[in-house]
Amino acid sequence: MNGRQTTISSYDELITWLFAYSFIYAFFHILPPFLNFEIKNLMMIADVFDILTPYAMVFTIYRIYLMLLPHVRIDSSFPVKSVAVIILIFGAVSFVEGHGMHLSANAIARHLTPMKDSSLFALDYSFDEIMGHIFWDTGIVMLSLGIILVGFNIDPKKLSGPKNALIILASLIYGFTYFVNAVEGQSVFCTLPLAVIIPLAIWGTAHRKRIRISRNPVLSLFLLSYIAALVFFLIWGIWQKGFPEFSALGWI
Repeated sequence: MNGRQTTISSYDELITWLFAYSFIYAFFHILPPFLNFEIKNLMMIADVFDILTPYAMVFTIYRIYLMLLPHVRIDSSFPVKSVAVIILIFGAVSFVEGHGMHLSANAIARHLTPMKDSSLFALDYSFDEIMGHIFWDTGIVMLSLGIILVGFNIDPKKLSGPKNALIILASLIYGFTYFVNAVEGQSVFCTLPLAVIIPLAIWGTAHRKRIRISRNPVLSLFLLSYIAALVFFLIWGIWQKGFPEFSALGWI
C-alpha cells in the first residue's frame, strides 16, 4: 500500500513539474519584450532577465527527465534512456546556442539602427532573427522529443480530475508560447509543420502500442500542446492572412 501511495505521489509531483516547465517556458519567453527599460549603453532590463532563460529551461527539463527514470518499464528492448539523453543534450546545446546568439545579436542591433541599409546590420540580423531563432526553436522541440520518448516507455496511471486540468492548462500555456515564439521569431516555416507532425506521431505511436494517452501525463501534455499551437497558428494565419510579427503590428 505504501509503495502504491509513493508511486501515485511521485506522478502527482511529475505533473506539477510538467506544469512548471510550461509556465517557465512562457514566463521567460513572453515577459522580456515588456521589460525594455534601459540600464546603460542600450542594455535593457530584458537582456539581464533573459540571461536566466537557458538555466531555468534546461535544469527544469533535466529534473523532469530524472523524475521519469524510475517509471521507465524494464521490459523495454529499446535503449530509451541512452537515446533520450542524446536528444536532450543536442536539444539543450541547440537551445542555448540559439538563445545566446539571439540575445547578443539583438542587443547589438540597437546600436546599428542608423545603419539598417548596411551589410553589417544585415549580418547581425541573420544571426539574430534567422539563425538564432532556428537553433532556439529546434532546441525547444528536441527537448520535448527527448521527454516524449521517455514518456512512451512509462507505465500508465489513472490521473485525478485536478491533475488532468493542470495538464490541460499547461498544454495551453506551452502551445501559446510555442506559437508566439514562432510568429515573432519568424520561424513559422518550420515550427508550423512540426505542430502537425508531432501530434500525429504521438497519436499514431500510442495507437500502435495501445497506449492510453489520457493516462500518460507526458504524452497528454505534448499532444495537447502542439495541437493548441496548431490552432493558434490557424487562427492567426486566417485572421491576419499570413503570419506577421506582433512587433510589426505595433503590439509589442
